[in-house]
Amino acid sequence: MKIDNNRAYILGMNADCRLGLAVSPSLRDMSVHPAVTDFQLGTAVLVAGFSLLLLPLLLRSSKTNVPVLANDGLFGYRTALRAMTAFPRLMVEGHTKFNGKPFQMASFRSWIVYMSQELHEDFRKARDDTFSFREEVNEVAAIEYTIGRVASHDPWHYGVVRKQMTQNLGKKFPEIYEEIALAFQDELGLAADGEWKPIWASNLSARVVCRASNRLFVGLPLCRNAEFMKISQDYTITVVTSGYMISVFPQFLKPLAARYLSAAPAAQKSFETFIFPIIEKRQRQEVELGKEWDEKKPFDFLQWMIDAATEDQKDPKELNQRLLNMNFAAMHTSAMTYTHALYWLAVRPEFMAPLREDVELAVKEHGWTKDAVNAMYKVDSFLKETLRINPITANSMPRKIIRDVCLSDGTQLRAGTRVAINSWSLHRDPGLYPNPDQFDPFRFSRKVEEGENPVRHAFATASSDFLIWGGGEHVCAGRFFASQELKTMLAYTVMHYDVKMAVEGVRPPDAWYGESCVPDRKASVLFRKRQN
Repeated sequence: MKIDNNRAYILGMNADCRLGLAVSPSLRDMSVHPAVTDFQLGTAVLVAGFSLLLLPLLLRSSKTNVPVLANDGLFGYRTALRAMTAFPRLMVEGHTKFNGKPFQMASFRSWIVYMSQELHEDFRKARDDTFSFREEVNEVAAIEYTIGRVASHDPWHYGVVRKQMTQNLGKKFPEIYEEIALAFQDELGLAADGEWKPIWASNLSARVVCRASNRLFVGLPLCRNAEFMKISQDYTITVVTSGYMISVFPQFLKPLAARYLSAAPAAQKSFETFIFPIIEKRQRQEVELGKEWDEKKPFDFLQWMIDAATEDQKDPKELNQRLLNMNFAAMHTSAMTYTHALYWLAVRPEFMAPLREDVELAVKEHGWTKDAVNAMYKVDSFLKETLRINPITANSMPRKIIRDVCLSDGTQLRAGTRVAINSWSLHRDPGLYPNPDQFDPFRFSRKVEEGENPVRHAFATASSDFLIWGGGEHVCAGRFFASQELKTMLAYTVMHYDVKMAVEGVRPPDAWYGESCVPDRKASVLFRKRQN
């Protein structure tokens, strides 16, 4: 994903598909609807600024018995400013100060209550009419105005992800593997002479993920169309920039802000130029061919979604929004995760040999298949450890309280309170993870080698002590595809290339923007064709 240094950019979506948002130091290149005049934009910015200042003054702290971290007397602004660049440190401070008990902290939107692992079961078992994930995401990311109401209010397509998509990953694996291999070859363009070539890591990650994901979503030839790929990649930026701007407005002003500030509708129309003809052709052929269509219809996510839709859900515009939602969900999290993993691989070349051995053994027994990828325990462990150390966000399972509730430890939460689990402190708990600050890529595969259940320690497994994927009703529906895609990308990398950093032993630093951890978006990694 190409990212301009002066643009707002995507940071991530956590296990519950919650957005991690951030903005680069300058916003002058933010996408704005072309109809916006300078006066309208200036008025909007002033209103947004006033709203931003007023909201914490009105809210003070949440109406709850939860203690406040760093109640600095400035309505939480000092803490909110610290959280923009030192969020993990504040999570550790809160966890230590309150002995693992809940605490609340100010953000620029509102106050948020952070919970420890002990309350994971309360979150996991809670119904959406009490702990609402959708309300939280809509408030933070303005999904209703950037992707559409079908994603924010009726995301039935995630049922297709859980069932048809997950069940057919084995059948689709040869195509996904082919696309990953061709994407790496096309993007790297390496010579046969063994010369090292600097590659822009974050751009490589985004482009390979975009092609592989869309091979599953829409198939050939569209997944290789350069213009379509650019629209898909840029859309993630559009959603976040627009969502960030809209989210700072009070609820009653959000429709107006979306009308003048959101570039998402224009991006959706660009996507429609490619998707509408495909949907309409397939729907027409279904009518014309009748039962014969069952044998001839495409085998991809778009078709599974069309088949699952009821008559009032088959509108091409609605299906287009759902497909955009899938692209958005699949793109940035996987791309950032691979970038993080690639940096670790390049800075620690001693990990290459055991990873290659892991892949070779699996492929020797199973060939390049889904079963082989499932058997790559060290590759799996490498990626899981990558997200433990470099998570997409430092908290998990964000929710908005819909009605007053008392948790199992006596914590009282009033309706309207925003809550999340402090997963940063959980994933750095020495009781769960010895030497927690050390990147130990085979931390989890050793457990498998010692005879423990491989499913228990698998990258795609959501558990109470590994919350990257969230949990409960809104555990990440696409985690099995994300795991398979990322493992295949890493396995292909180690089997076909040598990698290293330009400055030996120096990993590009991560950047923290609020709760979101971003791999260095400008760093390059040296690639060459595998020599041995």
